[in-house]
Amino acid sequence: MSRDSADEQLDLLLASAHEQLGTVVDDGLMSSGGPPELHDPDRALGRLLAAVHRQTAAAVGRRLAGGRKRPAYRQLPVPRGSTYDGWRTLAQRPAAVRLKYREDALRISRDYWPADLVRILRDALEHFRGLTADLEAERLSPDACQQLTQVSSRIAAVRALPESVQPPPAVVGYDYLETVVNGLSTCGLRLSAMVESAQQLLESELLPHLLEEDVSCLGAVEVAQDLVDDLDLAQREAAALAAVVNEVDRASTDFCGADLRSADLDGVNLEGVLWDGSTAWPPEWHDRIWRASLAAETGSGVLVVRLESHDSSVHADI
Repeated sequence: MSRDSADEQLDLLLASAHEQLGTVVDDGLMSSGGPPELHDPDRALGRLLAAVHRQTAAAVGRRLAGGRKRPAYRQLPVPRGSTYDGWRTLAQRPAAVRLKYREDALRISRDYWPADLVRILRDALEHFRGLTADLEAERLSPDACQQLTQVSSRIAAVRALPESVQPPPAVVGYDYLETVVNGLSTCGLRLSAMVESAQQLLESELLPHLLEEDVSCLGAVEVAQDLVDDLDLAQREAAALAAVVNEVDRASTDFCGADLRSADLDGVNLEGVLWDGSTAWPPEWHDRIWRASLAAETGSGVLVVRLESHDSSVHADI
């Protein structure tokens, strides 16, 4: 093994170990209410760990910047009809951290899912499949161009996703919200690029072709089939994004069996949180949570925190 190869492997190992350490330290601090005060020995230890982590970050950063290759950004896997495997770690982050950032995480995920993008692309895909069949049979509808303009307008909602940027390699561990954004952004980038390509093909090639006086159905068929292929891939990417959005929702909602005794619930909106008899709440919150909860539709002893108007219930986000 060459020296350069050994150095690259060591770089990757250092970066990976440091990222994991950063995640653990950040989660530990945030689940305890933030940076610790020095007068508490346990919190002082947490502060010491954080300081050591910052110093290690500087050392690792200098090593990676010293001319050797930086580890490439790790692309998240694309699910194909199954749970997003790369996100099993999100639900495994400490419950207190997930609860602390649940409102922000849900808001971010909804920005990436403004409508049912899978349905929009599926409808567009079916339309172009029908158009391809009509063109092959040389029976083009008189209002075909108008229908295509409407389809183009509908898929514009997919291009309205937040402007994503490719995140840099993580020298330190991502905090919880960075993990959420990076996962959604990775899927959103691929989806936006595919839909933009399909829409450009529709507006710059297919529509002008169909508006010609002497329409060549054979040439239009080839472009329409390309659009079918592009939209089929885009629909798969939309399903991948939907899987990430669903995982964010699950991690932000399901707290059955969670230990929340150390969580700071002041100012946290708990409406919609699922829990059960094995969930451990801070002692001063136990009765309030019970009074503000109802049986969830899922059954099996699961409860959901709701907002109630009568005096016997406690406001869920007190």
